Amino acid sequence: MRTLLLCLCLTLAGGAAALPLSSQGEQEAQLFNDYLQAVYAQRAGDPQRFELLQRVLAQAPDSAYIKQQLVAEALAADTPKLAQAYIDFIDNAQDDPEAWAIYATYEWQTDHPKEALAAYEKAVELDPDNELILFQYITMLSALDPQQAEEELTQLANTRPVIAPDIYTEIGKIYLYHQRYSKALEAFNHAAQLDTNDPQPRLGRASVYERTNQYFLMLHELEELEKMGYVTPQTLTQMASVFVIVKDFPRAEQYYLRAKELENDNLAANYFLALLAEEAGDYPRAITYLKDSADYDASAQKQVQVSFYQRKLGQNEASLQTLKSAYEQFEDQSKVAYFYALALYEDEQYKKSARVLAPWVEKEPDDFNLRLQYAFALEGLKDFSAMEEQLDILLEQDPQHGGVLNLYAFSLAQRGERLDVAADYIARALAQEPDNYSYIDTQAWVFFKQGKTEQAADVMRAIPDEILAENPEIAYHAAYIYAAQNDEPNLVHVFHLGCGKRPVKTCLKAMQRYF
Repeated sequence: MRTLLLCLCLTLAGGAAALPLSSQGEQEAQLFNDYLQAVYAQRAGDPQRFELLQRVLAQAPDSAYIKQQLVAEALAADTPKLAQAYIDFIDNAQDDPEAWAIYATYEWQTDHPKEALAAYEKAVELDPDNELILFQYITMLSALDPQQAEEELTQLANTRPVIAPDIYTEIGKIYLYHQRYSKALEAFNHAAQLDTNDPQPRLGRASVYERTNQYFLMLHELEELEKMGYVTPQTLTQMASVFVIVKDFPRAEQYYLRAKELENDNLAANYFLALLAEEAGDYPRAITYLKDSADYDASAQKQVQVSFYQRKLGQNEASLQTLKSAYEQFEDQSKVAYFYALALYEDEQYKKSARVLAPWVEKEPDDFNLRLQYAFALEGLKDFSAMEEQLDILLEQDPQHGGVLNLYAFSLAQRGERLDVAADYIARALAQEPDNYSYIDTQAWVFFKQGKTEQAADVMRAIPDEILAENPEIAYHAAYIYAAQNDEPNLVHVFHLGCGKRPVKTCLKAMQRYF
């Protein structure tokens, strides 16, 4: 009948083009054409559909149906304020369950849960077999009153035994969401009894055990699922997490690798595999795992971590490029700027490092590490006045901060200025960390600059060879002090320790940098 009526309307509309229309006929034709345009816009998802419906309503201001359509469109666009002008459609929809469902959604979106629930109850009463409305009603119930939702769902399970296992699983999920774990477990158990081959109740029980820290019970459920042939990346990563907790890393790695086989970009698997590879010192694999993660391109933390691994591998240029890309992508994150500036500093690009940090020091004046790294960059630029200004601010925040005191003392000693202040600062730093070899090196350097060469040499002799080998800058200072004493054996010894396997040109470059 509806098709016949539409054809008749179209025929009349076609004929009207050839016949003169009355004023009323022209209005009706215009209304019909505008309504068709709005319907087609709705079907096509045209962003103009709301305005087109408003145009139709302007021609038929008493149409409850057009008002209902406007409300539905406003709610679908999550703009309930636009629906407010048309909500009186419900006054003419006493027996229409769809209208009551739309009205319930409006009340829900405008924070009137009791009115929304009453409207859904009216809709369900009018059409109890409408599964969509019933689903919407129970979804709201699950958020507001889990016990009432359980009663409704239990009644539904009794009338529809074919889907009863699914319904009890849904009840379990509702109670799981509300952290009522004993009730959730009861529902999942019921569902499992009704259908022993359904994996969903077992997954629900595993979730309950995970939330209540009963990890071995969770593992048992997941192992039973595995025996049933139900294996997913999520279940494998959950099983792996149990072995991480008990520090059985080889078994954890096995499960993470299986999860990765099923889903190469799995976040949990790649993250933990990267950590395990890092622990083993296998940085190339760690890099691969992080880059395989689904969120790598959107994760500042993972890109910074990759740059760290690259630097561990001696791939300084690649590390710097990774940080540069992250800095350009995440320009609103101070931590990325900090690590990029640190890498630039280590690459002796002090001007760029300072340029990256300067605006962030202004934006986040209380960030201690940002300001300290900025001071390091200024020291590298030999802008000592600006550097001291930053260090003074930091000492106001923390007068005993060893890193700040050490940098201040070393810079003063390097310049041969205010050596009494330098001596005081490094003494305060060593009082905080007496075994910090960087501070011990600075103390020796201050002694040397004060002309206390013998004391400087005594301090240097307290630094073990392995520290000198790992820190060529400290070795160079020791060499310089021994050279001033004409102590050729110790001079040659520490010079070779400082160079290690590094090319001679690298050593000479470093020496030029410090001396």
